[in-house]
Amino acid sequence: MYSIYQVQNGETLASIANKFGMTANDLASLNGIMMGTVLNKGDYIIVPKMESENLYFDKYMIQKGDTIYSIAQRYEISPSHLLRLNGLNTGDIIYPGEMIFIPKEGVSFYITSNDDTLNDLISFFGVNVSDIANQNRTIYLANDQLIVYRK
Repeated sequence: MYSIYQVQNGETLASIANKFGMTANDLASLNGIMMGTVLNKGDYIIVPKMESENLYFDKYMIQKGDTIYSIAQRYEISPSHLLRLNGLNTGDIIYPGEMIFIPKEGVSFYITSNDDTLNDLISFFGVNVSDIANQNRTIYLANDQLIVYRK
């Protein structure tokens, strides 16, 4: 993914590339310009989109010897919830170096089923509907929707 970046006073191709963790050559190539091109304040260039921090989940890199059960136990969540959160099935194999999501401390999550109601969510999280709605942009209660709540 990419975004548009407006050049600030005194910035160079190299200084902007450094901000985005890339080489000046790669940034020049991405923008179809030559190395050494002088950038002026107010110019627009294409840069890689910076990944913003996720408020609810951390990435976890699978280590040798990890199982879904051991990871779930370490982070005090049910193995079935961890599987569903990461789009995995019971028989799926995880390998060292793969990344999965785990909930941050204080975060609860619920993955809906077809017959869920708002009362199910209220009961699960132990809060009222407005608390849940304030932390979830859209709630359809369709199958496999992720609902989060941070205490």
